[in-house]
Amino acid sequence: MAKLAFWITAGPTMVDKALANLVLATRLKTNREQDVEVYFFGPGVDLAGHAQGQFAEALKALMSSSVPVGVCPANATQYEVTAVLTEQGVKMEPAGEALVRLVEEGYQIIGV
Repeated sequence: MAKLAFWITAGPTMVDKALANLVLATRLKTNREQDVEVYFFGPGVDLAGHAQGQFAEALKALMSSSVPVGVCPANATQYEVTAVLTEQGVKMEPAGEALVRLVEEGYQIIGV
């Protein structure tokens, strides 16, 4: 089984790029039962915290598929989206800790 972590830094100006990867992560989990995680960092946290339209639906589908989703708490504070993301069940984990954990657990990091 593959262990894949999507590290999404694509912000509001690159919605399509981030959206394609959310859809892929969801499909890898639901159709292929792969071990997948998604982590938002930097501008990606802004995008996740202000999700709208297709992106919001894809994020909801991702979370419904039991894919763990995390964000950098410092960025969540910066973009003022901590409450919104926490209510959605997104895990707050500092970026450095998340990156080291994912690598130590054997995930392949896919930067978006």
